[in-house]
Amino acid sequence: MKKILGTALGLCLLAGVPAHAQFGGLGGLIGGALKGGGGGDVDGVITSGTRIIVFETIAMDLAVASALQMLDAFPAEKVEEIRGKFLTFNEIKAKRGPDDQLDATAIQCGTDGFSAMAKLNPEDYQKGNDKVIRSAYMKMGLALGADAVAATQLPTFVTSGAKAVSSLASNPLQLTKLGKLRTIVGTVGVLAKAVPTQIGAIRTVRGMAKSIADAQGIKLGEPAAITTLDPVVLAADVKTEAAD
Repeated sequence: MKKILGTALGLCLLAGVPAHAQFGGLGGLIGGALKGGGGGDVDGVITSGTRIIVFETIAMDLAVASALQMLDAFPAEKVEEIRGKFLTFNEIKAKRGPDDQLDATAIQCGTDGFSAMAKLNPEDYQKGNDKVIRSAYMKMGLALGADAVAATQLPTFVTSGAKAVSSLASNPLQLTKLGKLRTIVGTVGVLAKAVPTQIGAIRTVRGMAKSIADAQGIKLGEPAAITTLDPVVLAADVKTEAAD
């Protein structure tokens, strides 16, 4: 979990967020940039895009961690291929520098892993893994809530980002900024396509965890509700969940 929070902090610093903003108020900054929608405020679009990626980086790291945790409750030979997809995600994650963003390959690994995991037979669950199921269920719920919020705003950003790219494309003095913006818009574009698929698969997997818990008499709780696309709020909730 420390790595998740470290990534969030590093990307917030990259985005030029002042120290006081790292611990509150990011939701307003994100919303303000997105509501503009016209692509005229290029710096604002870059900042909001970076925050979206920070937010989804935290959510995806948490989702993958919860998936690997839940896979421990199944026979190793039945989940080897699925585990491999998530481990590839973690290998990419381990190579991220403080200025690196969640990339398309990692996003696809996470999506493929959950899509494959959704096809597992819950009857293959090995008894005696109560703690694993309970913890995975909570973390997956937090990640799912974050994805649901992101899904409502990702398409809006893709539109704003495309307009911002167009506004810079004809300016030879803005090539560096244009390159950064294109990378951000490209990553958010991949997220816009992947997140709805992930939501469906995570819901299925979490439902599987619920059915296992019901069958085994495991008491489950629900995580904090995510209502805003704010990476600091999400990081704080992840930290709280890790401490429980």
